Amino acid sequence: MIGKLTGRLDYRTTDHVLIDVRGVGYLVYCSERTMMSLPGTGEPVALYTDMVVREDLMQLFGFTSLVEKEWH
Repeated sequence: MIGKLTGRLDYRTTDHVLIDVRGVGYLVYCSERTMMSLPGTGEPVALYTDMVVREDLMQLFGFTSLVEKEWH
């Protein structure tokens, strides 16, 4: 499982970001609170992650702290 990502913020939308980790881009869905705390595009970023796997879907959710992740 992917527990943490550290890389460069490539782009952001209203509910997710793309983090470039050494050439591999990860789509990470974030809460509005997390989105407000993230740096600007092109800046370094680190997020704790939780991966949700379903029959037809795999999604990563990002959090700025382990407390927030555990609450999720």
